[in-house]
Amino acid sequence: MISVCVNGYGTIGKRVADALGRHPDVKLVGVSKFTPDADARIAAAKGIRMFVPNENHDAFVKMGIVPAGTVEEMIDSSDIVVDAAPDKKGVKNKEEIYMPKNKKAIFQGGEKENVAEVSFNARSNFNSAKNKNYVRVVSCNTTGLCRIIKPMLDNRDDLEKISVSLIRRGADPNDSKGSALNSVEWEANSHHAHDVQTVLGPIPIKTTAFKSPQTLMHVHSISMKFRGPAPSKEDVEAIYSRESRVALLMTATSTADVIEKARDLGLARNDIFLVNLHANTVISDGGELSMSITVPQESIVVPENVDAVISMAGLMDQETSMGMTNKILGLGNIKARMESAFS
Repeated sequence: MISVCVNGYGTIGKRVADALGRHPDVKLVGVSKFTPDADARIAAAKGIRMFVPNENHDAFVKMGIVPAGTVEEMIDSSDIVVDAAPDKKGVKNKEEIYMPKNKKAIFQGGEKENVAEVSFNARSNFNSAKNKNYVRVVSCNTTGLCRIIKPMLDNRDDLEKISVSLIRRGADPNDSKGSALNSVEWEANSHHAHDVQTVLGPIPIKTTAFKSPQTLMHVHSISMKFRGPAPSKEDVEAIYSRESRVALLMTATSTADVIEKARDLGLARNDIFLVNLHANTVISDGGELSMSITVPQESIVVPENVDAVISMAGLMDQETSMGMTNKILGLGNIKARMESAFS
C-alpha cells in the first residue's frame, strides 16, 4: 500500500483523485484545495479529505467544510505527491516543498521536461519510472501520439518519417477565459515532436500545431512514411484493435459526434480516457499512411498518472498495472461501447 496525495484539484487533479481513491493498492491521503468554492463542496460530499492553507482554514469552516489539515500536513503524510497545480507552478512546488521534504512527485505535461528525471507514458516506457523521485506525465496531445506511434514501432522497423498537424482545442469546457472567437493560431515545429521524443527516443517526427476556437477535443492528422509498403487499412485496424487505450471508431465524422456519444452512453464528465483512431480517415498509398485521431484532453492523462504512481512505487509490472488501472476506470467497457456506437 502506497500513500498518495493530489496537490491541486482542477481539471486533472479531480479526475486523478477519483481514480486513485478506487485503487486497491493506493491510500489516497487527500487533495489540496485553496479556494472554498463549489468544487470544494462537491469534493466534501464525495467524502474526499481536503487539506487547505492554514490561513484559509476558517473560510472553509464557514462554508461548512472542516479541513482534514494543512497542505503541508497532507504532503508530510504521503509517499508520492501527484502535482496537479496550474502549468509552470509544479517546478516551484518541487523546489520549495517536495525537495526539502524529500518527497517523490509526479508532474503534468505543462511543466518543462527538466522538472523530472523521466517523461512517462504507460504504454511506451512504464519501467522508466521505477525508483525515480520525479516523473513527468506528458501532455494530453503527447500521450495520444505515444499511444498511436509506439504500437506502430512495435510492428514495423522501417518507419522513416512522421508528420503531424495538431488542431488543438482553444480551451477546456470549464475555462471561462476561452480562446480567440474569430481566429485560428498556428505554430510550426511545435514542442509536441520533442515531447514525443522524450518518451520514445530520437524518432523522426515533426509537428505543427493549430489552435482552434472550440472546446471539445484535439484532432491530429498523422502522416507516416515507410521505407517499404505502408501497412494496409486492414493492418492498421488489426494493430490498434489490440490496444486497450485506443478506441477504433469506424464511422465518426466530427468531435461533436464523438462527445455526443459519450454523453449518450452516460460516461461520467464525458470522460473517454482513450485516444480515438478514426478508421474512416485511414489511407494507405504506396509507402505512405495517413490517419486522424481525436484526443479527449480532460481525461486522457488520468490512466497515465495512476500507472506512474504504481511504477514509481514498484508495486506492479506494466501489464498488471495497466490492467488494474483500466479496470478501475472501466476502459474496457468504454472502448467496447464507443466502438459499438461507431461500428
